Amino acid sequence: MSARRRLRSSFVPTLSASALAAFVLAGPLPAIAQDGATPRAVPKDFVLPGPPPKGAPETGASAPQSAGETAEGDQAKTQGRTAGAAEKPMAFAHGAEKGSTDWPCVQRRIDTITPATIWAGPDLALAGGVERSQEMRALVDQVVVRRLPVDEAEAKVKDFVASLPQEERDAKAAALFSDILARLNNERSQVMSGIERYGAKQRAMAARLREESKKINALQRSPTNSPTDLDEAHQQILWDTRVFDERRKSLSYVCEVPTLIEQRAFALGRAVQQAL
Repeated sequence: MSARRRLRSSFVPTLSASALAAFVLAGPLPAIAQDGATPRAVPKDFVLPGPPPKGAPETGASAPQSAGETAEGDQAKTQGRTAGAAEKPMAFAHGAEKGSTDWPCVQRRIDTITPATIWAGPDLALAGGVERSQEMRALVDQVVVRRLPVDEAEAKVKDFVASLPQEERDAKAAALFSDILARLNNERSQVMSGIERYGAKQRAMAARLREESKKINALQRSPTNSPTDLDEAHQQILWDTRVFDERRKSLSYVCEVPTLIEQRAFALGRAVQQAL
């Protein structure tokens, strides 16, 4: 044995057989922290705060399945989804909401002006117990007319609300706005119905122009065509095209009317609230 090996073996401690057996039978040593303190025992039913670890079984869940059972279950679920997709391949698709094809305006169609969008004053339920005076009815008739400028209508509304007694002001103001909104909504509905009829006529005229164009093409291809018939067809399609274009140009102005009525309702409601 070399001198280096003898020197290294001299530092290895030797344990007797009895000492080694006593160390093994003694069991695990208690955990001791670095500062010398002994950690406390974990209480029974202790639950760690925070969310459970990912993949942890739920409380009361059965024992985890084996790898074979899990694979079979996943395969069955996949087959079920595949079978459902094969029976209804477009089950995920939803059709577009049905709309009015006769509405020709770019603006979105909104049937009714709701009070919640333009009113933040007293509860409109107070209007039910208010008796409408002749002065209030005449005021409503005046301010809803579109030929009256909005600023003049606002001034009339403010003067009327300001002249009311303080104890009656909230209820009568709610009644005034309720009547104004009802009248404007009624007028707006009539205007929108007229716009829809306007759009339906435009669609019908567009279809007629297509038929007249087909008629002209057929007359031009016919070897026995009459020059008179061809000229009359040309004149008719020119006239109908002119009418169609004129109506299309005025459509942008017609479609602004519901928006103007909505703006008037908002302005008058604001005037009522400012006078309170």
